[in-house]
Amino acid sequence: MPTADLSFAFGLPPEEAIRYFESKGYALGFKWQDVWAEAHAKAFTVAGVAKLDVLADIRGALTDALKNGETLADFQKRLQPLLEAKGWWGKGRVVDQATGEIQGKRLSPRRLQTIFRTNLQSAYMAGRYQEQLANADIRPYWEYVTVLDSRTRPAHRALAGRIFRYDDPFWRRFYPPNGWNCRCRVRTRSARDMERLGLDASSSEGRMETVDQVVDRDGLTRPAPAFNDPVTGKRFMADAGFGFNPGQAAYQPDLDGYPTDVARQYVQGMLTGPAFGRWYRVLESEAAEKLMEGRDILETRHALARGQRFPVAVLNQDDMERLGTTSQTVWLSDDTLAKQFANRQGQNVALEDYWRVQRVLESPSLVLAERDFHLKFVKQQGKWWAAVVKVTRDGKENWLQSFFPTNEKEVRRLKRNGRVVWERK
Repeated sequence: MPTADLSFAFGLPPEEAIRYFESKGYALGFKWQDVWAEAHAKAFTVAGVAKLDVLADIRGALTDALKNGETLADFQKRLQPLLEAKGWWGKGRVVDQATGEIQGKRLSPRRLQTIFRTNLQSAYMAGRYQEQLANADIRPYWEYVTVLDSRTRPAHRALAGRIFRYDDPFWRRFYPPNGWNCRCRVRTRSARDMERLGLDASSSEGRMETVDQVVDRDGLTRPAPAFNDPVTGKRFMADAGFGFNPGQAAYQPDLDGYPTDVARQYVQGMLTGPAFGRWYRVLESEAAEKLMEGRDILETRHALARGQRFPVAVLNQDDMERLGTTSQTVWLSDDTLAKQFANRQGQNVALEDYWRVQRVLESPSLVLAERDFHLKFVKQQGKWWAAVVKVTRDGKENWLQSFFPTNEKEVRRLKRNGRVVWERK
């Protein structure tokens, strides 16, 4: 297996890389195709690992490797005993002895190598992107750099030395890595460099397109970006599952531009990640303090939470049409979360319960229209849950208005008082 040359990365200050990696939540997938492209920017996953505690062990070992500048050998030494103890080391599948359910595929040294190099390469590149973006005013020209040896992909070799402005569409899709064990990187240049070295910048304007890319042996395809290169006369594409900028996708999410399944995976990663948990706990703590003092919970807002919002779900096309919205993303605001804490029903909603919002909206048992620009989704998941989504009058944004547990009696009342838009028979 070819290996990625990470020597340049370990010489860099790792703060941005660590921040990027630690911002991720979790996503479970049996095949690597199950968690796609941009979703990786917010959701840490390992193909074939469907146990959260094992996923957390692997992520913890990778985090330590990033922070301590450890090698692949250090990573394996730290992780192998944990995997052996839990029955996840070696070959073959892991089966739950009680239920017979297949929980995943065991991990071998070769798989650990791929996990280590792919995750660290992406983290360092996301960190480099943020650092280079911060200096784009003085070094706005970005050069694609490859390792020119016998292991370099011909398509990557063809891009060696090509320069695009930092804001060119090319970098939104093809900032390295562009494939498994890709060793490419980006060098920044100033206008003075360009003049002194006689360099010219290229442009991808009008040359980017979306095509169907085959992603498995059965011929399954997924939409993927492509660059029609006027220099080579060929179409450049990243390996399946790449074709996105991890640094930009992590910090500048535009979920309406993602396929529905990718956006949902991204949201799952966001809601299981540390940023949402910190935001939730800040508002929860402030609400408890205000209630004890008899103050209005909505009077003020902690500086860490003020004005923030988080995506909590992605709508189906049918529900977008019912709401009259052009956006698939459903947002939760700090005002709404504060009101949840002030509301008796909302106090029965824990941090981890917000991960249920997507399931309620994605496959409800009942959808009701109680008033204009609102839909109420109701679903039974062990117990009944209700989520109210409001769309702005211009149809451009969707907001979670409330989310709370309910019961059979209340559901019957809702059906009597609201207009049933859809009901599972």
